Amino acid sequence: MIIPVVQEAEWMSLLSDLPPWQPPEKHTVVVSPHPDDETLGSGGLITRLRSKGIDVTVIAVTDGENAYGEEPRLGEIREQEQANALGKLGVNPKHIIRFRFPDSGLWNCERRLVGGLRSVVSANTHIIAPWRFDFHPDHEVCGRAAEAIAKEKEIQLTSYFFWTWHRGDRKTLEGVKLVSLPLTATEIRAKQSALHCHQSQLQRAGGSPILPNYLLGPARRSFEVFLPA
Repeated sequence: MIIPVVQEAEWMSLLSDLPPWQPPEKHTVVVSPHPDDETLGSGGLITRLRSKGIDVTVIAVTDGENAYGEEPRLGEIREQEQANALGKLGVNPKHIIRFRFPDSGLWNCERRLVGGLRSVVSANTHIIAPWRFDFHPDHEVCGRAAEAIAKEKEIQLTSYFFWTWHRGDRKTLEGVKLVSLPLTATEIRAKQSALHCHQSQLQRAGGSPILPNYLLGPARRSFEVFLPA
């Protein structure tokens, strides 16, 4: 059970005056360590880009098969949940690329992940990836790999957050130049509809889910927080 270090009300007071951000309107590659991360951290952004007709490619790095340890078919279930959720955000399944690296095992795959991203990311691409300090080993590996590719190809990288809101505190983000993407009512509805698709993470018979209701405050904000590199 995860007990947030900082409650959502305190985060809201800290984040209320962030400068607004306008994302670049170019092909965007979103790196998702596990099915649902792209929705939790950047679902509103994805919806906005797709509403403008901008291509969004989602890299599903793992299938999230080890969320609860050894549970039969969980990877298949989460793969379908992710496809359904991304459909709510306007992303066609043919724009989901699955690397199928081991869930909770990316620490041993970082070089392979960099190579995989290299084969997908091209010039004039904007990369969206978890912050390289986002308090989950898989998120951190994805953040470092995305940063390496962005530097190599000299393209723009923007980081998103999720576990930082639960495992970090105010000092974690001191000096970090965050920006805010205010969401429209339509974008908020699309994000919540996508989040609802991830039922394996929201409910669990006989146990605690990965995403109990008290951890969903950051995903229900009227804005999303990013860190442009």
